[in-house]
Amino acid sequence: MTRAKQAILPAYLLLCLLLGGSVQGIWTNALLQLLAAVILAWSLLTTEPQTMPRAAKGLLWIAGLLVLLFTAQILPLPPSLWTTIPGRDFLAAGFEMLGITAPWLPLSLSPYDTCVTAMTLLPPLALLIGMLRLRAWSASGMLAAILVGTMASILLGILQVTSGNGSWYFYRVTNLGASVGAFANANHFATLLLVSLPVLAALATTRWRSAEDKQKRSLTGALALAAGAILMLGLLINASSAVLLLGLPVAIGSALLALRLPPRQLRRGLAVIGLLLVIAAAALTTLGKDMPGWGTTASIDTRVEYWSKTLRAAEDEAFTGSGFGTFQQVYRLYEDPGSIDRFYANHAHNDYLEIALEGGVPAILLLLLLLVWWVRQGREAWMSPTGSPEQKAAAVASAAILLHSSFDYPLRTTAISAVMAVCLAFLAGARGARPVDKNENPAARHATL
Repeated sequence: MTRAKQAILPAYLLLCLLLGGSVQGIWTNALLQLLAAVILAWSLLTTEPQTMPRAAKGLLWIAGLLVLLFTAQILPLPPSLWTTIPGRDFLAAGFEMLGITAPWLPLSLSPYDTCVTAMTLLPPLALLIGMLRLRAWSASGMLAAILVGTMASILLGILQVTSGNGSWYFYRVTNLGASVGAFANANHFATLLLVSLPVLAALATTRWRSAEDKQKRSLTGALALAAGAILMLGLLINASSAVLLLGLPVAIGSALLALRLPPRQLRRGLAVIGLLLVIAAAALTTLGKDMPGWGTTASIDTRVEYWSKTLRAAEDEAFTGSGFGTFQQVYRLYEDPGSIDRFYANHAHNDYLEIALEGGVPAILLLLLLLVWWVRQGREAWMSPTGSPEQKAAAVASAAILLHSSFDYPLRTTAISAVMAVCLAFLAGARGARPVDKNENPAARHATL
């Protein structure tokens, strides 16, 4: 195995973080999707695949069902079938009004947008399948790629808030004046910053435990403290409300993964994290309007409006969904024509509601299946004596992404979906080469559950 091969997946992940910060980057996202197709081909055609654990096979089944659902949404159906689906009455009435025989149509109200959305799955699928099948990668390399991408975005963020001329922003539609890094949205950059806390903790813990002498441990500790200070600076200048809600719980989870605590103390620590999340959510909901410096002046009221209309639309499209990628077109049907202005809702700012609208009952069931898998693997990562720091970090990082997705849409960016795929791969049992822990029992590390 050459060093060049080991660098491919981390380098691709880093590219996703630097080039995949917004759907506005049409050509950069197209490049990432093209490279993803190459990595997928390499992963599927490899002659020396890894032996995948049972959890990994279950995750791949879920991914396969998702691809099948996308396919089902774009297959043409006869008019005798699609006209009976709830939410398609206006289409049938339109053809009848024009005196045109109803043609064969797919489940998706906009099959082109569904196909475009399907293409965005290529980068995370490439990383997920690559980590599960290929041997040419290392856990430390993947974690380091996330940290390098985050540090680069923090540097960009500093330039963005200090330059004052808007020259350091990558995208035309963005949060001017705010620290967005390589993203278009400050909240999405906040997600990456939060994810990097457990990633840093896992990388430092692994290096610390494998250090051969006190000098190497001291160097590891100094580098970790320096990186942590930079992350704290990034969180402060980002000033996203997501940091207020998730920052402290993620920080505590990151600290816990570095400790070898008995199960009882771990449960207490996780319970404290849950309590902090409830308190932070309640405080942000009740006091958010009084915190304009953190971007919450109008965002809460706006989100409530988005959620209520999206929920109403999801109820009407519950049977099959309107089609992935059709949110904007469908949402407009539920707006008051008299109150429409130049601003529009690009997303529901709640990915679970948006998935329910676009995918209907099939997508909801698939999402529940994934969440059940995630809870079981997250519990295994934290409570099993064989759980590695990378797996624990993946549980904390993916939890931050899933929670943030309940009031935003970070997974709609290639950057965050790529990080999520890496987290899921670690939780599924993908483990690259890592330094040996001198204090760990080798027999326990390789135990089969």
